[in-house]
Amino acid sequence: MKKIICVLSVILSAAYSLYYASLGGFKEGNSGALSKIGLSHPLLFIIWGALTFFALCCNITYGYSKTKYTFYRYLLILSEIGMILTLFFHFDYAERTQYFIHCTGSLTFSVVTGITVLLLFALSKKYVLSIICGAVLVSDFILLLIFKETALIELFPIFSGYIMLLIYNLRKERDPLEIK
Repeated sequence: MKKIICVLSVILSAAYSLYYASLGGFKEGNSGALSKIGLSHPLLFIIWGALTFFALCCNITYGYSKTKYTFYRYLLILSEIGMILTLFFHFDYAERTQYFIHCTGSLTFSVVTGITVLLLFALSKKYVLSIICGAVLVSDFILLLIFKETALIELFPIFSGYIMLLIYNLRKERDPLEIK
């Protein structure tokens, strides 16, 4: 049942994310950023953030349930605080304090969630997923520096995380061979 919830949450979140991002027309620069779209559609932005966090949280929690580690809970709380700040403070240059808090929240959510997923793979000794996760995080950072925020660049690590977490969570663990 938990696997079904993980898969359905990702499908729902991914579909909604594409719909939501299409409201900005996938424009270049900050005008197509998810947060900028949220200025025109605040309720839809809150729904996007809630679905995104829920899908990631379900999959991260299920992934860590296969391990002995529990520290991830504190990281998820930090990530949630970041998402709440992102959703409830405006991405408006004119309101400097709101803008600063929004960007701090967005950065906190992104970095903490990325680290949480990377640590899951590394601690589980899934080194290929660890390397891919690290490459996605670094390449997304480089793309943001070059092209600024766009919905596609912002969704790239989220969708990559969905795919990697589903691969990790749905993969059947092999039983160790017994030597007689």
